[in-house]
Parts: sequence; C-alpha cells; structure tokens
Amino acid sequence: MMLRIHPHLVGDYGAAGPVPFGNAFEPATRGWITRERTVPGHIGSPHLATAEKGEALLQRFTQDAVAMLERVVRWDGSSWEG
Repeated sequence: MMLRIHPHLVGDYGAAGPVPFGNAFEPATRGWITRERTVPGHIGSPHLATAEKGEALLQRFTQDAVAMLERVVRWDGSSWEG
C-alpha cells in the first residue's frame, strides 16, 4: 500500500527476501508486532509488491470501512445485532 500512497518512503523492497509467516502462536494471531517476529522488519514476500496491488488493497479497505460505517448509521441504537 505504501508503494501507492508514498513510494518515496519505500526502500529497496525488490531485494528483500521472503520471510515465512510461520506459526503466529495461534489462535492469537494478532498478539504480536512484526519487529518481534522478524529481523528484516517484514513478513511475506515484499519483492512481489506493486503499486497496483497496493491500490487494490486500499480500495478494498475503503469499501469495507464504508460498509461498516453504513451499518453504524443503520443501527437502531439498542440491539446487539448491529
């Protein structure tokens, strides 16, 4: 996504080797930050990144964020079935 938003902030990602995802201490897959799991600072295959892929991810995130906010607007204010 950074290649799309601010490509000048992206380093030599093409030379960065892949880092396997491994087992993220499942099921707590969100209980860590990247720098705790990898020395180079990434997980996955940054050499495969493109600005077009970043744009697609940003579009999907935007669509999902809008859909969630539309659900909030439609909420009746009392049910647990938002």
